[in-house]
Amino acid sequence: MAHTRTRYIQVILQKALKHKGIVGLFGHRQVGKTTVLECMATNYATLDRAVDLASATEAPENFLTTHLKMGTPLAIDECQLAAPLFPALKEHVRQDKRPGIFLLSGSVRFTSRKAIRESLTGRMLHHELLPFSISELDGEPINTLALELLSCRGFSGLKLKPPSRTLAKHTHAMHYLKQGGLPGLCFVRNERDRNDLIESQIDLIINRDLRLVCETSLPLSSLKNIIRHLATLQNTPLNLSDLARKTRISLPTLRKIITGLEAIFFIRMIACEGNESRPVMFFEDQGEASYLSSIRRAGEAGTATSSVADLERLAFAHLRIPFSYTPGLNWTLTQYRQQGGAYVPFVFRVQDKSLGFLCMEESLPSLGASRSAASFLTKNKQAKVVYLHPGKEIVVLNDRELVLPLVMVL
Repeated sequence: MAHTRTRYIQVILQKALKHKGIVGLFGHRQVGKTTVLECMATNYATLDRAVDLASATEAPENFLTTHLKMGTPLAIDECQLAAPLFPALKEHVRQDKRPGIFLLSGSVRFTSRKAIRESLTGRMLHHELLPFSISELDGEPINTLALELLSCRGFSGLKLKPPSRTLAKHTHAMHYLKQGGLPGLCFVRNERDRNDLIESQIDLIINRDLRLVCETSLPLSSLKNIIRHLATLQNTPLNLSDLARKTRISLPTLRKIITGLEAIFFIRMIACEGNESRPVMFFEDQGEASYLSSIRRAGEAGTATSSVADLERLAFAHLRIPFSYTPGLNWTLTQYRQQGGAYVPFVFRVQDKSLGFLCMEESLPSLGASRSAASFLTKNKQAKVVYLHPGKEIVVLNDRELVLPLVMVL
């Protein structure tokens, strides 16, 4: 595969630059932000360069004035490294109200850094770049089926064409969980080389990005032990007391670390609705999760990966794509869990519409899946449910329940 792809987010950024003086692009380290910036702006500076970092930190107004002479938009990569830059950005767009002056990127959520948050609140349109989806890797248009299913009035009479292949016959899908969607990693075919790159990237993320948003004296080895444990806990209600015992880290410190990991786009916390109050967690990139969990599980008995769990990991990585890349869409993602066993792993909401997704191995819902859906639908009168499976069959069960091949939403 060629390493360069047109990213779905580029069209969104182009439109944003026509309306706002500052546009931000954020996401996981090595998710492709630099490539996007270089494609969209000829005037590019990165604070990974020591000379630019020193200039932006020590004389931010001069840094902006000097670089803006070369044209707009001025793309500034890894901008979170220079906190003094942001008051200067604020003052510049206060005086110069033209759109499209600055295109910023960062590997840290700005809401996690007070100085940045206070300077740019209301002054920046910000967008998150997610890891590659399979459709994006294949150079296909964005898959909006999940959003369309939420928007439709009901499933009765729905006309959908079955896919040409099952999940098992989809080459990219079979490799996605292992290789992930980070451009600097997923195109590396040699597994040993890819694992070495993942290990060095994790070291950088933990030692630099995490410590930017989370003051901790924990050594790198302890921090990496935490994320290895987390990699085996995806999509399970997070028991912090148990995790604190296993990692020998205090609860307050553990909470701070987990908050920091989400702030640097390493993990994503999803709130649970129902009578389960604990949130669940997914890794942003499933390639990193596979690598970390394989290290954690090495030599341990009874740790075989569930095929349903793999389907859920694929679903998490892809279902959110059309929601995330629709500008102005006010959407939420939660999980429905009842302690009695009812479970719908992905619940998307837009205004008064809700759509739940369940994953299953067979092409028809089991009794347990049907009961989970019934519980969810009873609690949410305007909701619908889609059962995702690895085959090719499409079955409209009724106006609110649909059986769909997982490959159709990848």
